[in-house]
Amino acid sequence: MPLLEIDGLTWETRGARRRLSPDPLLLAPGQTAVVVAEGPAEADAFTDLLLGLEMPVGGRIGIGGHEITMRLPAEREIGLVPAGAGLLPHLTVERNLALAARDDLAPSFVQGRIAFMARRMDIQGFLRSRPHELAHDERLSVALARVLCRPLPVKVVVIEDRTGCGPCHAAVSGALRADPGLAVLVVTDDGTRVASLASPSCIWEIADVDEP
Repeated sequence: MPLLEIDGLTWETRGARRRLSPDPLLLAPGQTAVVVAEGPAEADAFTDLLLGLEMPVGGRIGIGGHEITMRLPAEREIGLVPAGAGLLPHLTVERNLALAARDDLAPSFVQGRIAFMARRMDIQGFLRSRPHELAHDERLSVALARVLCRPLPVKVVVIEDRTGCGPCHAAVSGALRADPGLAVLVVTDDGTRVASLASPSCIWEIADVDEP
């Protein structure tokens, strides 16, 4: 059974109805796939569908055999690593992780989760640093740790790859190294980068819906 299944999904971007080609997209644990968009706006629109920030026109999104198409963002087992890492610049790495790890549990439990994930991602030495003090790949490692600190365990990691930002390869390799059972989906607006991210059989494109 695939971990991520996107079947017959259609949506609208700037008045145009869009879909994935080929269809469906099936992604197994430990596998990386790439979705290529024509530009950043189209890439953002597709990512919003996965995260539950926008609703599709039709089709379904499933994780582990369960449909999540209409679930709220907080109820989806999908985490996002934004292009450029998306860390809050005025907070330390530790505080950035704490924002993701917060829930109704005791603060000591949250601190334990942060410490565990910092060791898992090998970022213990960065906890008191601020994002601007880190290299690009180090910021991506922190962003990935933030995803994995979420109270709801993540099964699929969506990684943004955008023109003008550094490459996302460190986040891809870091995710699979941290948990080989994760599935990684890269959403890019730069088709020239995809050859180094996934095999041709794991590359999808966003295309127009064929009108009847």
